[in-house]
Amino acid sequence: MSGIWLVSYIALWAVVLFQGVVIFVLLRQLGVIYLGTAQGVANDGLDVGTEAPDFSVSGLDGEPLSLASFRGAPLVLIFGSPTCAPCRGLIPDLNAFAQDRAEELRVLFLSRSDDESARRFASEQNIEVPIAAHPDEELPNKYEARVTPFGFLVDDGVIRAKGLTNNREHLELLLRNAAAN
Repeated sequence: MSGIWLVSYIALWAVVLFQGVVIFVLLRQLGVIYLGTAQGVANDGLDVGTEAPDFSVSGLDGEPLSLASFRGAPLVLIFGSPTCAPCRGLIPDLNAFAQDRAEELRVLFLSRSDDESARRFASEQNIEVPIAAHPDEELPNKYEARVTPFGFLVDDGVIRAKGLTNNREHLELLLRNAAAN
């Protein structure tokens, strides 16, 4: 009889472990789904009113770019990636937005990639705004930008607005939110 108890004890623990794995997977999936919601994304990024972290990157033309090099006009800082489908869809809107608002602000696209991938992306997508590559997570981590395309409106070194920037309306929303703050 002790053999039956041992088998049932092992089977019970196997069931408990299996349920633990299933619960972990379901909770993780719930977290991934939450990140895709407006509420989940709204929690991304440094808080509005926070001093924007300085950075130093090289533009695709080799020109050094830093937050300080954009002082004097508001800067729309977009975190994106060549592998991000919404980023690719954003580019025509971003080009038009930057051209229409050229008198009042500047735009910088920060591509999560190496220089060659960023150059290819810029060429394929006809990106007209300045673009710089950053091959690691250091810069997005400074800004706490987990999703792409994610934008910040920085003015006088301070984050005035932030949010997901999938299209022209989202870009305009950054401006409206900054004006409301």
